[in-house]
Amino acid sequence: MHLTDMSVLLIWLLLGVLGALSKTDVPRYWASKVFPETKSVYFLSKRRPRFSIHLMNELCKNIDGYLVELDSLDEQNFVAGFLKAHTIYYAFTGANDIKREGTFVFYNSKKLMPALKWLSHEPDNYNNKEDCVRIRPKGLNDISCKYRDHYICELRV
Repeated sequence: MHLTDMSVLLIWLLLGVLGALSKTDVPRYWASKVFPETKSVYFLSKRRPRFSIHLMNELCKNIDGYLVELDSLDEQNFVAGFLKAHTIYYAFTGANDIKREGTFVFYNSKKLMPALKWLSHEPDNYNNKEDCVRIRPKGLNDISCKYRDHYICELRV
């Protein structure tokens, strides 16, 4: 099935009609185009709340999604382009190494994160306090989980 931008809009509207999105959720996110490889739509938070990987994943669940899980370099590039299109320079993903330093897993699925493009000298676990992963247009970086920043939800359609 080929999903177009119009399909994304219809899915967005249906989620609102069916109650998956409340009226207060709609202005909180920018929706992306569908990434053909995974049939996912990405929702970028408009606000920059104090990040809590658990809380942000719960907010994503409110729209039947989860914190973004970058499964390939193509998906990473697609999401990075989405950030750039909204003049956002970084956003939290669901990847983290909270349980074991240097082993990045996705918060929701618990799957290992594949080899992706990191920024130069990353990951570096600066001051032994960087356990979360942000995506930037030019790569990933590990960062403290305590920043106020945008986050990205992924919704499989």
